[in-house]
Amino acid sequence: MPVGTKKSFHIWRALLRVGWMAVLLGLTMEAILVALAAGFGNLHGAKPIVADVVQKVSWSLVVCVGLAVGATAEKKARGPALGLSGLIAAPLGFMVARSLHKGAMHALGLAGSAKPGLALVLIAVVKAVQYGSFGLTLDWIAKKPWGGLAAHLATGLAVGIIFGGGLLVLQIQAAAQPPPLPALISGAANEFLFPVGCAFVIYISKVMRLRVNAE
Repeated sequence: MPVGTKKSFHIWRALLRVGWMAVLLGLTMEAILVALAAGFGNLHGAKPIVADVVQKVSWSLVVCVGLAVGATAEKKARGPALGLSGLIAAPLGFMVARSLHKGAMHALGLAGSAKPGLALVLIAVVKAVQYGSFGLTLDWIAKKPWGGLAAHLATGLAVGIIFGGGLLVLQIQAAAQPPPLPALISGAANEFLFPVGCAFVIYISKVMRLRVNAE
C-alpha cells in the first residue's frame, strides 16, 4: 500500500474510532443526567429522554470528531489546527444538536421552548472560544512530559468549569426567575463533565494512533 494511501487509511480509521467513542460519551452524559433527574424526581417519561439522547450524541459526535480532525494535522501545525477545529466544531455542533433536538421533539409530539436568538448566538460564541482554547491547550499539554491522561482530564474539567460556569451565570442572570436547584445541578454536570469526557476520547485516540503507527 502506498505511503499516502496508508496514512489516509489510518486517519480515517482513527476518526471512525473517535466517532464511536463520541457516541458512547453522548450516551454516558445522558445517563448521568437521567440519573440526576431520577434522583430529584424530575423524570417525565421516555420521550424527552430520547430527544435528549439525540441532542447529546450529535453534539458529542460533532465536537469530538472535529477536534480529532485537528489532531491529525502534522506536528508543527497541530496546535493551530486543533484550535481552529474546536473554534468551528463547537458552534456547529451546538446548532446541529439543537436542530436535531427540536426535530426529535416534534417527531415525538413534544412541545419545545423557544429561546431568544441573541442568547443562542452568545452561547455559540462562548462555545467557539471555549473549544478553540480547549484544542490549543490540549496540544500544548500533549507536548509536555507530564501531559498524560490526568493532565488531559484536568484540562477538560478546568475548561468546563471556566466556560460552562460562565454560561450558567449568564443563563441565571437572563432568567426571569432563578432556575430550580435540580436544573442548575444538571446544567453544571453537563457543562463540567462533557469536556472531561471529550479530553478522554482525544487522549485515548492519540494513544491508539501512536500504537498503530509504531507497528
